[in-house]
Amino acid sequence: MYFIERFTLSRAWTELTDEEFFWEPFPGSWSVRRRSDCQTSMPFGSGDWVVDFDANVAAVRWTEPLTTVAWLMWHIGSMPGRAAQLEFLGGTQTADSGWTSPYVCDHPIFSSADEAVQTLREGWRALGDALREASDEQLETPTRFWGYGQPGPPAAAHQVLASVVNEVSHHATQIGVLRDLRRLGDG
Repeated sequence: MYFIERFTLSRAWTELTDEEFFWEPFPGSWSVRRRSDCQTSMPFGSGDWVVDFDANVAAVRWTEPLTTVAWLMWHIGSMPGRAAQLEFLGGTQTADSGWTSPYVCDHPIFSSADEAVQTLREGWRALGDALREASDEQLETPTRFWGYGQPGPPAAAHQVLASVVNEVSHHATQIGVLRDLRRLGDG
């Protein structure tokens, strides 16, 4: 987690501005928007701010369209903090409930870069603390992980946590690339 934070997350969250957060790299990019501006038929969210999503598009293409930093931060922003709350780490949530998946359980929708960065940083620290305190027995606890779709096969708790850390790492890399592309386009 140290190297992911130092070389990937720091690129994603350091001095992230709202302009970068909401920048659309391509027309039709999925983002976080006010409900009245939503561009998809099945957005996530019940309030004024929603997240573009269309299960039919995702099912046919097996991937979402290009997304903004705001969309990616919604996708991963609360995931580490939620993982720290999993039952096998001493919390009250179960992995098979979909608690860490933004596709299964409601996740916070961030309307500013500062809010997203704060949530991601706090959650990353909470997950690091939980892992440092976890015993080998806790990390070997059999569980099932629910991501997108149905719960997967039984796995050890450490595999669930590795999946969460991997998800944060590769999407934070995308955020770094989007920030670079925006800067290049402004230059």
